[in-house]
Amino acid sequence: MKKSILILLILGIGSFTFHACLQNDRGNEDLLVTTADDLSASEDYSDQTDIDVDMAIEERGGSCPTVTFAQPEGTWPNTITIDFGASCTRADGRVLSGRLIVDQTAPLRQPGAERVVNHDNFFVDGNQLEGTRQWTNNGQNADGLWSYTVEATNMKLTFTDGTFTTWNKLRTTTLTEGAGTVTPLDDVWSSIGSASGINRNGIPFTATIMEPLIKKASCRWISQGIIEFTAGLRTGTLNFGNGNCDRLGTLTLANGDSFTVRLRR
Repeated sequence: MKKSILILLILGIGSFTFHACLQNDRGNEDLLVTTADDLSASEDYSDQTDIDVDMAIEERGGSCPTVTFAQPEGTWPNTITIDFGASCTRADGRVLSGRLIVDQTAPLRQPGAERVVNHDNFFVDGNQLEGTRQWTNNGQNADGLWSYTVEATNMKLTFTDGTFTTWNKLRTTTLTEGAGTVTPLDDVWSSIGSASGINRNGIPFTATIMEPLIKKASCRWISQGIIEFTAGLRTGTLNFGNGNCDRLGTLTLANGDSFTVRLRR
């Protein structure tokens, strides 16, 4: 009788342990999936907004958005207000609202030029983006390409369901294509660097770009590059693809398991 009870007890403990391991693995997977989604969204919204700033300044706005200069155009330093109003539908289908306030010391392709972008009640598709991003022109690198230091501080992205992620990041961003034209539509940017923040579940994360992130002005999403990140005690990689313009990325866990991540619209 005692032997039977002992066997049942061992089986019970084994079943409980197995179930706990499954729950733990599932929790770790969810943690990394959530963090990967937050990382892809923060990268995407930030990079696309920087391109929106370039395009708005170049196009001088119009009915959507309206662009105003505190000083006459061509006067530096200057403060540029890009106002998307209550609703501004862009060519790619995104709906923007609110304002971007840009303080700039000189034309951005001038060595030493600085641009600081702040957000005033700014939303993209109902998601609110806050914080400050500063661009500094480092001049041309050894390959003759324009290089910039991009520092983002106190960034916050609040999703439509009320959850949010926060981050700070420091990047070196290089204009690899499009420098020979005035329009930003043919620009291609390559970025390396690191970031740290808190995901929407309140878990701290750090992230490092292992292969440069490629952002084409002609594509809505980051189309190439790999980020390695740690959330809590777990590590994963997020691969944005091979250069094709699509919404798909790949999350790979430390054990080799891979999942397809659908980037936000």
